[in-house]
Amino acid sequence: MDVNEQYSQEARMQLDFYSFMAVAIWICFGVAITSGVAMHLVVTTVAASSEVESSMFLFSSAVYGFLGFIFSLLGSAGIYPLYAFWCGKKRGQRVTGRFAFINSGV
Repeated sequence: MDVNEQYSQEARMQLDFYSFMAVAIWICFGVAITSGVAMHLVVTTVAASSEVESSMFLFSSAVYGFLGFIFSLLGSAGIYPLYAFWCGKKRGQRVTGRFAFINSGV
């Protein structure tokens, strides 16, 4: 198998559904963590006593983190048709960075 790599700083691409969702899962983890931290800040600000604060924090962080992850994942799956349409009209999404285009001969 012969592999020839060509590096570039700019590319046009369109992800398939599985690749799009793989990227979205990482973003959803970020949303879940952010939701949990935001809920912690809300609970510590609103709670009247430390006992209520600690019991509310564990529950609310878990619930809001989980809900943030699920709704972000569902939103990503729902927006994929719009992404695919937009990439089809623009001949791919323009991205910048360092990319290796691998041409492999079988």
